[in-house]
Amino acid sequence: MQETVQQMKIYDYSEQYAACAVCGDIHGGFDFLIGEMKRLELTDTLVIVAGDCGIGFDNPDYYQYVYEGIVHTLDEINCGLLLVRGNHDDPEYFEREQIAFPRMRTIPDYSVVRFRERTILCVGGAISIDRRYRTMQMHVNQVEGYSSPKLYWENEAPQFRERELAAIKEGDLHIDTVVTHTAPSFCYPTTKSGIEMWMSKDLDLGRDIDAERATMDKIHNRLLADRHPLSLWFYGHYHNTCSDRIAGVDFFMLDIGQIREIPTCR
Repeated sequence: MQETVQQMKIYDYSEQYAACAVCGDIHGGFDFLIGEMKRLELTDTLVIVAGDCGIGFDNPDYYQYVYEGIVHTLDEINCGLLLVRGNHDDPEYFEREQIAFPRMRTIPDYSVVRFRERTILCVGGAISIDRRYRTMQMHVNQVEGYSSPKLYWENEAPQFRERELAAIKEGDLHIDTVVTHTAPSFCYPTTKSGIEMWMSKDLDLGRDIDAERATMDKIHNRLLADRHPLSLWFYGHYHNTCSDRIAGVDFFMLDIGQIREIPTCR
C-alpha cells in the first residue's frame, strides 16, 4: 500500500511479506541479486536495495525487459524489491518513481517504509570518487559522435530536507531504522585512505565528500533531536562490510550484493 502525506511517500508492506531485508550495491546486477536471494532461500521477503542499483544507464524499455526476466522468480518466492538511489543511479527515476512494477519500484528520497513494527526512512545519494573520469568519458563520447548512456549525474549528492523531516515528525512517524547509500562521518570509513589517486585528479573531491558525510550527520542528529527511536542504520557504497554499535544505534555497512535481514517480531 502507498500513500502520500505532505509530499512524503509512505509504503506499507506489512501484509504482503513476512520479512524485510536490506541489500548492498548491485550495479545493475539484478540476475545476481535474484541468485543471492535464492541461495539464501529468501521467501516472503521485501528487499530494499541501498543504492547503486544501476538505474539510468539504459533507456526505460530496458528496465521493463529486466523486470520481465526476474518477475517469475519474484512471484514464485513471493519477494519484492524497493530501490533507493545511489551515486550511480539517475535521480529522476527515483524522484518520479519511473519504475513502478508490482514487485520492483524506485522510491524517492525520504520515503518511509512501514513493515510490521518497523518504520524505515530511506535516503539516497553519495559522491562518485571517479566523477572526473566519468565526465571526461562522456565528453569524449560526445566529441567522437558515439551514442552512449549518461555516466554521471551532477545532483548525485544526498540532500538534507527540512520539509520532509518536519513532515515525518508532524505525521507522528517514529523512525527506528534508516537505509541510506552513504553514512554519517563517524561510521566506517572514517578516513579517505585508498582514494588518494582520485583526489589528486579531482581537487574538490575531498571537500565534497566531507560535505556528503556532514549531510548524513545532520540527518542523524535531526532524527535524534526529534526523539525518534533510532536503533538500526544500513548503508552500502563502500564495497566492504562491517558492523558497529555507536551511541545505541547498530550500523551495518553492506558489501556488494550482501543481504541482511531487518529483525522484526514475526
